[in-house]
Amino acid sequence: MAAQGKSQIARDILRRVRWLYFLFLLIAVAIMGRIVWIQYGPQGAELREKAKRITFERVAVEAERGDILARDGRILATSVPTYEIRMDFAAAGMADSLFNNNVDSLAYHLSAFFGDKSQAAYRKMLTDARADKTSNRYKLISPRRVNYLEEREIRSFPLFRLGPNRGGYIKVKVNRRLLPHGTLAERTIGMVNESGLRLGIEGAFDDHLRGTDGSTLMQRVSGSFRIPVADPHNIEPVNGLDVVSTIDVDLQDVAETELKKQLDKLNADWGTVVLMEVSTGEIHAMANITRKSPGTFAEDFNYAIGRRLEPGSTFKLATLITLLDDARMSLDKEIDCENGRARVGRRTVVDDHPEGVISLRRVFDVSSNIGFAKAVDEFYGDNPGRFVDQISKMGLGGTLGIEIPGEQPPLIKHPKAEGSGWDGTSLVMMSYGYALELTPLHTLSLYNAVANGGRMVRPRLVREIRSYGQPVRKFGTEVINPAICSKQTLAAVSDCLRSVVDEGTGRVLKNPYYDVAAKTGTAQIAFNNGGYTDSRGGRNYLATMVGYFPADNPKYSLIVAIKTYHGPGNRNTYYGASLPGPVFRAIADRVYASNTSWHDPVDQSGGKLAPAPSSVKNGRTEALRIVANKITMPFRLTRGGERWLYVDPVPAQPAGEDEAAPVPAYTTTGNDDDTVPSVKGMGLREAMFLLESKGLDVTFSGKGRVTSQSVAEGTQIRRGQTVHLTLSI
Repeated sequence: MAAQGKSQIARDILRRVRWLYFLFLLIAVAIMGRIVWIQYGPQGAELREKAKRITFERVAVEAERGDILARDGRILATSVPTYEIRMDFAAAGMADSLFNNNVDSLAYHLSAFFGDKSQAAYRKMLTDARADKTSNRYKLISPRRVNYLEEREIRSFPLFRLGPNRGGYIKVKVNRRLLPHGTLAERTIGMVNESGLRLGIEGAFDDHLRGTDGSTLMQRVSGSFRIPVADPHNIEPVNGLDVVSTIDVDLQDVAETELKKQLDKLNADWGTVVLMEVSTGEIHAMANITRKSPGTFAEDFNYAIGRRLEPGSTFKLATLITLLDDARMSLDKEIDCENGRARVGRRTVVDDHPEGVISLRRVFDVSSNIGFAKAVDEFYGDNPGRFVDQISKMGLGGTLGIEIPGEQPPLIKHPKAEGSGWDGTSLVMMSYGYALELTPLHTLSLYNAVANGGRMVRPRLVREIRSYGQPVRKFGTEVINPAICSKQTLAAVSDCLRSVVDEGTGRVLKNPYYDVAAKTGTAQIAFNNGGYTDSRGGRNYLATMVGYFPADNPKYSLIVAIKTYHGPGNRNTYYGASLPGPVFRAIADRVYASNTSWHDPVDQSGGKLAPAPSSVKNGRTEALRIVANKITMPFRLTRGGERWLYVDPVPAQPAGEDEAAPVPAYTTTGNDDDTVPSVKGMGLREAMFLLESKGLDVTFSGKGRVTSQSVAEGTQIRRGQTVHLTLSI
């Protein structure tokens, strides 16, 4: 009976197991059927594509932006990798226990590394993000982007060191533009921002610099961790090309330094400097500095090409060329400047420095407004359009076409142009640089054309484009106007520009080493209401110095323009010679010093140069032997054996063809007795050692070698006696 009961129980269990097996089989078949339906049913294709989009993702691969180089190859702008540090708080391998055991240590390291908030604040940020982990799969952790070395350190922090799957560590590479020379030529180098603003060389050559981004297929394998997948549609990025500029780093530094110094010293508002190579138009320095406050500067606007103002007296060169070339006026023509105040046409013209009857040449030397106004009115008063046409023909009528964006076109009125604003005073005012507007670069281009034999060339900032160091495109010199005037006129105005420095307003540039041809200009700048004086009686001035050097064989042209406000009680200068003049002189001196070809040879006689005798301090004989042997310096001793040496000078004399160079001779003398030794000619260390070793106290003044001692040589030594030494270089 018991056996029969057990058999019945076994049959019941087996029956239930069969039903369960059958049930699981039905479920498995249903699942398989559902899978087949999803994969190959009416929506199968759409769902398969959706799965691919979730699992696979095509990611852009950023191209490396090209470098901007100085003319000698030094880097002005380059891209360096930086990283954003993010964290996947829902990483598959990050268990709660693992996170909780490491969160305090991670918070401590983040706080110590970035220093922007406390450990407690970092811990709260991390725990809050973990609590809502599904919404924080790509949480930004770093308050700033970090460099490569910093990223390597951060990835070693607790939890992060476990990698993306267990530690949730994510780094995102972001290229950052770096200027190795700081703010040097910052505005000229320029920028391209996310809103599309393009400035400077960066903006002008963005298409070449940025390269072409690639793309690669990535597969999500766990959480936010992805790996690249081989795919025939993957595209390798094409890195950007390098742009070689014409900027000379050393000259750019001098230009900015000297300009800042002058702006700060005289409380001026802003200034611009452009240094250009005469024959090619290459710009070797372009500085644009705004003084924000005492000692604080910014390069936030390119005044050289973007600020169009009345040029003032620097425009008188164009007027002089027109008078000589078109009106056939002579430099010897006499003009009555009426002692500084005259009525010309409808306008009263005033000179700061009154003159009487002077020649046209002298009018240019002293920059007389009256002289130019009378000369232009005499010839062009009945046909002012002809004067304007001559100005435009020189190359001043349109833009110069420099590569970088932002160049302002000239504003030159014409009597026949509707809406130009021409009136009865325009011609007279234009003659001395008012009633028209030019950029500083336009003014420089005119002077550069005179220096270049009458040929006006286009200013440029880029020499070539390179790919991996190899040129792919070179930029040559472009001519805007092959001849701005006749050769006779060119020779005359060149002579006048030299005369301005020798005899006129530009005498600040006169020096014994090289000749400069230049012109000064001081122009008032109108306020927004159109007037030249504000309610306080103050005026804005643009002081300009422009020219070229060396005058007899021009290599460089240079303009320095500085804007300043001159209010009541202001004692600072605003004139074209004294405000920009020192900056011009400092830059020109640096250019002259760095060009050895401009200097006369040291020996012009053709004979050999004899070496000067070696300058050797008296001292220990053995020390001299060691030094002389080390530097292979020949010498001979007239007496030997003693420990201390005294130099016996040998005068320098020219060496003939077969004559050996003079050898320095030295004399040694004994000093082991009880008398005070001579330490004249010794260095301080040797003199003190020798005297103190004999029981004497030593004081000294000066530096260099000993020239006198208070206790004479040969005096009997008294221990403790003080000897004062006088040293001189």
